[in-house]
Amino acid sequence: MTDMILYNGPIYTMEAPGARAEAIAIEGNRIRAVGRLNDVLPLANADTRMIDLGGRCALPGFNDTHCHVVLTGMESVKVCLRGVRSIEELIGRMRRFIEARRVPEGTWVVGSGYDHLLFDAPRQPNRADLDRVSTRHPIMVDRICGHIGAANSLALARVGFDADTVIEGEGGIMEKDASGQLSGVLVETARDVMANRMPKRDAAALAPLIQGVFEEASSYGVTSMQTDDLEAAPIGEIMAAYRRLKDEGRATVRIWEEVQCPRPAALRRFLALGMRTGDGDGFFKIGNIKIITDGSLGARTALMRADYADAPGARGVAVYTQADLDALIMEAHLSGMQVACHAIGDGAVAQCVHAMAAARTSDGIDRRNRIVHCQFADDALLDRMAAEGICADIQPAFVPSDYLMAEARMGARCGIGYRWRSMARRGIHMGGGSDSPVETFNPIWGIDCAVNRTDRGSLPAGGWRPGEALSVWDAVRLYTSEAAYLTFEEGEKGMLKPGMLADIAVLDRDIFAVPHGEIRHIRNVMTVMDGKIVYTA
Repeated sequence: MTDMILYNGPIYTMEAPGARAEAIAIEGNRIRAVGRLNDVLPLANADTRMIDLGGRCALPGFNDTHCHVVLTGMESVKVCLRGVRSIEELIGRMRRFIEARRVPEGTWVVGSGYDHLLFDAPRQPNRADLDRVSTRHPIMVDRICGHIGAANSLALARVGFDADTVIEGEGGIMEKDASGQLSGVLVETARDVMANRMPKRDAAALAPLIQGVFEEASSYGVTSMQTDDLEAAPIGEIMAAYRRLKDEGRATVRIWEEVQCPRPAALRRFLALGMRTGDGDGFFKIGNIKIITDGSLGARTALMRADYADAPGARGVAVYTQADLDALIMEAHLSGMQVACHAIGDGAVAQCVHAMAAARTSDGIDRRNRIVHCQFADDALLDRMAAEGICADIQPAFVPSDYLMAEARMGARCGIGYRWRSMARRGIHMGGGSDSPVETFNPIWGIDCAVNRTDRGSLPAGGWRPGEALSVWDAVRLYTSEAAYLTFEEGEKGMLKPGMLADIAVLDRDIFAVPHGEIRHIRNVMTVMDGKIVYTA
């Protein structure tokens, strides 16, 4: 029985460049038929819902390959610091939030999204600044990259940080002032320890935050998200929150859950639960082990193989020694887990390639391991990635956010950055992610950035380093067929073929026909997920 037919508009199956159909029939949560109108319409019956596309364009539902769903949801209960232009403005926003919401004394107040490079006097906020906000509320703020932050005196005391505290593991920095006391600035692992010691939310509190993200995602045509949530809550609470939404019929996005395991002990605790990559159902699956191997470009903690152009002598932060990373990835690999490594600098990318290649050689199994961000890599590194089947999880929207900083940080070496066309030419499988809440998870903006490599106005029409721009076809694949490949689901989603899941995004214009400069103006007008219409404009 055919439940729904979409017709009268270009339907791009994503099987091959330009492959399109005239109609698509859905039965239950699967695609029954795709093809010519005269072949599909006879499948209709009296109960079939007929959807006239009116010339609009249909694609497979979009799949964000790297984001943070729970952290994005938590933005609604944080102080938004995006766009602040000074320490004083940051302090003012934090104070107004506390006053407007009448936050009880002793309650944590968290702000996120500031970029100190936009400040009139560029520097990180510190303990003294945040003590001016309040000495009666523990306060923490995060830079937009999530790799550096700051805390006030009460927050430091609450989690037990003082001048004698030692952060275990590589990469953690607790800055100190001239007197040897903590400045409040926390870098990489130190910032993570602070976040992990803060009070966590349970499933009941997480579910409405996640649902808000699902609703926004559906409005963008997003039907799948590959997310790292474990900084926000323990895995049991995360799974319970997603399960609650599914049981209540409110799960409108499929989830691939990345599991952060920064150390062997954490990995073994997770493995003892008996879950492995791909376990789950059609709405929630255990994904890969997530390992963060360096920091961010903005904080100069991304690990480089040469000095930063604007900070001679600085090469970033190595979170692991090569031997330690090799051992961690090998253990995850041999245990049946896919691995995704955050790596921005070419030094970190080189470490990951070495470790992933060794793991694959150990048993010959290709787990489609991926390097998340993979922002800087020379030809030799890309060649090795291609040879070893290592995938890249890129964030096209980083270009308009990063290009000026990238030129300043990297200087003459900037040419080894954001090399998407070079990756595509080598056959490296690439997925497209937003890193939300760092960037919007609207995939149309990501596609626009991949194709045009421009910002919202100041960059020339040719874009920044346009030789690395992707075609529209390859850019759309980042969020459809290639995204499905990264999770071993290319037989289930990412294309519109008979038998595959009925996850569909309908756009107001044909993304393959409009001038490239108009891509950013395209809007999703309808989303079908699991055979049901979950959004209409």
